[in-house]
Amino acid sequence: MTATVNKVRGERRRPSARRRREVRTAYLVLLPFFLYIAIWNLVPLLFGLYLGFTEYNALSSTPKWIGLANFKTFFSVPEYGALMWRQIWMGLLALAMNTVISFALALALNVSSKVKGLFRTAIYVPNVSAVSATTAVFVALLNPLADQGLNRILTSLGGAAVTWNYSAFWMTFWIVTYFVWQRVGPAAIIWLGGLQAIDPSLYEAARVDGANFWQQVRYITLPGLKFIAMYILLTGIIGAMQMFDVVMFISKGNPFGQTDVLMYRIYRDGFINFNLGMAGAESLALGLVTVVFALGYLWLQRRNEDE
Repeated sequence: MTATVNKVRGERRRPSARRRREVRTAYLVLLPFFLYIAIWNLVPLLFGLYLGFTEYNALSSTPKWIGLANFKTFFSVPEYGALMWRQIWMGLLALAMNTVISFALALALNVSSKVKGLFRTAIYVPNVSAVSATTAVFVALLNPLADQGLNRILTSLGGAAVTWNYSAFWMTFWIVTYFVWQRVGPAAIIWLGGLQAIDPSLYEAARVDGANFWQQVRYITLPGLKFIAMYILLTGIIGAMQMFDVVMFISKGNPFGQTDVLMYRIYRDGFINFNLGMAGAESLALGLVTVVFALGYLWLQRRNEDE
């Protein structure tokens, strides 16, 4: 009897020929996608990691293995540390502003209105607009001449013209402003999806108990969006640590390198100075810092949940 039962169980566990064909078909369907990821993402990533341990100028030589020499240079030259620190604090500042503003926009858009679709589309448009075109508008607004851009408005109101390009404060302000303006739309849409997934009866019960708007946000909305917040912050950390195009197009690291960041230095070392070995080492260091920040956030999140 026992042998019969075991035989029946084995037959049930063994996949049928039709099931095996379906699995093979599924893998064949997914194979082009995996090949695309491997060719355009995994292979360049591994090659970039390899270049970090080599001396390679990409023009007149082949990669020469030098071990940790590039990393010793990176950690011994103070300039790289300053670029890394500026990348971190500018990125985290932009992330904090983007998180708060996108959440406020989501709350404002979570209403019943005939034109809500128009507003949702409007805040998403900056994210799909070409960076080169939109940053050109920002650069035109920051023209230092008194009769051009924002200075024209300031002088017409009786103020003095500002030489934006020679102020580290203002260039940092406009870099962060553009970064938030470009990325606030997708984050707001994600927040909005989370808001609409919360049971409306919870808010009705809270209003019956006399809870005001801010109490509802604190005790119902925020706890209900815990996993949404985790996703937005994790992806935001990765995006903030990749801040590059906005710096290149708006400030180019000016004034006098005070808005320069590590990502922009990686670009210059790799594609202008053709020092691909050093660029690879810098990329690996920045990637490790990004991973540390992401893991640190996950650890704090899990610790708060355990408490």
